[in-house]
Amino acid sequence: MPCAAELSAYINGLLHPVATPAHVIALTGIALIAGRNNCNGLSAVAAFAPGLALGLGALAWGVGETPASEILLACALLCGLAAAAGVTVPIALAGPIALIAGIASGLDSPPDAIRLSEAVASLIGTACGGVAALSLLALAATATTRWRHGIALRVAGSWIAATAILALAVRWAA
Repeated sequence: MPCAAELSAYINGLLHPVATPAHVIALTGIALIAGRNNCNGLSAVAAFAPGLALGLGALAWGVGETPASEILLACALLCGLAAAAGVTVPIALAGPIALIAGIASGLDSPPDAIRLSEAVASLIGTACGGVAALSLLALAATATTRWRHGIALRVAGSWIAATAILALAVRWAA
């Protein structure tokens, strides 16, 4: 039976993808391009989930510091530009972008735990939270694709691209 510390670590991990700005921007960007495809975002989630597991696994094995946050923002920028342009990204391109974003998301999610059981619970929570967040965002994007000729998705794509550009500029200027 899990104790309160593991449960707390799991909940912290579950909330990590929606509480970290680079993750939210990347997940929203991926969901926007997944929403334009007529597959309800399943291909994006199917590519993102193993990438996230791979990134979390590499993190658990002790990979050092990586530029994962910048890679997440770069993926968000690509997705935002595609969504703002109103183009349908082929699955052959959307899948690898989602996979790379999943790996980067996993590598950018170190647990804040001292005990191994808490760290594992946090990583499992991060995996569940990331996949759930992307699934819900892709479902919402799919539902709004046909509404007003996709203008809402294009506007959201421009916001994601602008936010990613600003975040990258701030990181590189510092």
